Amino acid sequence: MKRAVLFLIVFGVALVGCDGDLLVDNTNPNATTDPSMSGLLSTAILSTSTTTQGAASVTSYYVQHLASPSGSATDQQFEARFGGTWSSVYDGLGTAQALIEKADEEGSPHYAGIARIIQAYNLGLAADLWGDIPYQEALQADEGEITPGYDSQEQIYGEIQALLSDARDDLDAESRLSPGSEDFVYGGDLEKWKKAAWALEARYLNHRTEKSDYDPQAVLSALDNAFDSNADDAQMDYEDDPSNNPWHNVYLDEQGGILGGHLSEQLVKEMDGTLYGPLDPRLQTAITDSNETEAPEESAAPAFAGNRNGAGSGDFYNHLEPQYYASENAPILWITYAEAKFIEAEAALRADNPSRAYDAYRAGIRAHMTKVGVADAQREDYLSHPAVDVGAGNLTLDLIFKEKNVATFLHPEAWVDHRRHDYDYPDFEPPVDQNPLFDQNPNTDHIRRVLYPLSEVERNASNVPEASLDQFLWWDQS
Repeated sequence: MKRAVLFLIVFGVALVGCDGDLLVDNTNPNATTDPSMSGLLSTAILSTSTTTQGAASVTSYYVQHLASPSGSATDQQFEARFGGTWSSVYDGLGTAQALIEKADEEGSPHYAGIARIIQAYNLGLAADLWGDIPYQEALQADEGEITPGYDSQEQIYGEIQALLSDARDDLDAESRLSPGSEDFVYGGDLEKWKKAAWALEARYLNHRTEKSDYDPQAVLSALDNAFDSNADDAQMDYEDDPSNNPWHNVYLDEQGGILGGHLSEQLVKEMDGTLYGPLDPRLQTAITDSNETEAPEESAAPAFAGNRNGAGSGDFYNHLEPQYYASENAPILWITYAEAKFIEAEAALRADNPSRAYDAYRAGIRAHMTKVGVADAQREDYLSHPAVDVGAGNLTLDLIFKEKNVATFLHPEAWVDHRRHDYDYPDFEPPVDQNPLFDQNPNTDHIRRVLYPLSEVERNASNVPEASLDQFLWWDQS
């Protein structure tokens, strides 16, 4: 993919400035005021992938996939505002909106359909971080408007479903022009985009498990139209790209002495056999390498070590290596077949269909192991282990969430699941020297949301809701 064009696509007026403010005038007198649909699409996709990785670079500490080598404020769950992610979300929303308007003008709804899916994805990421966010007024306000009103998270979830439905209609319509190589996700394959829309619909319907209107059958119906295999995964690849996958840059920084990408002790315990029984081969195949840690002499098995969240680096630790996730050309994942199968497993179990749930649970494990390069023999050994191969009658939500946690490694969706599951994973403890705010709340001892960026608080104070890190989001309440 040739992506140099992305850095030349600059709007005359951008919806979001580099400092995170909504609707800031970023006029560039040398920039085009009439960007092409191709340029808008490629820019929206890159922006969305940047948003995904940027959010995960923080949320991965909250779910204890990673741990700070310095015991940072982020690791200890102090002030969290995600200003860069806020900017990136609204960059993506604004670019997608410009694409929808351009596509309508040019009679090309196929572009508009993809743009609406991108908007739905970005809205979901934002709502799951901040809860209530600006949307309708943010996209429709007059030029120069910097005080848009906020839509509730519940309203945003309704908008997500409406966007996905409208997107599928667009993709089925006659279109004068259709995307091709500028579509960095599917290369213009509209059928795969429709499957992605159904998979996202299932994701956001399934987030509502704490709400009285949760409908597992609606989730399962959406999944019936979604992905069929790993080949359908929605992701942005870095093959033939001049830039690296961002997680590879974290690895390169670590090699150069800028510490980062250290694995959490919790993740290691969840995958090395300490907590669940079998050694999960994905730990070494996809995430890290144990060669630099000191294995017990009496054992031939690899020995892994992680940092205790909040405590900083110990004497021995593993960090991200260029295996799957941090390889130079690794993709940034949006939503995958493996995740969809775990959504199916959860919804089917809640719908009292343990047979379908168990088949989906095993299919999710198999799909993810295959995707990240686990050898067939190792995969089948893992699947046949008694702690994994429990039978349909013994399948639990705990097992489903445990396996989905691995399949959503380094993705913001993992933090949604940790909150929905009330952080109920074995030995999952608050970080060392955690923000004392959580000592004062009897209902939670873990972070539940992030705060609004300071730039938004300063410029849109009349609309910004009150927020606290221990505040439960809408879908996180009965």
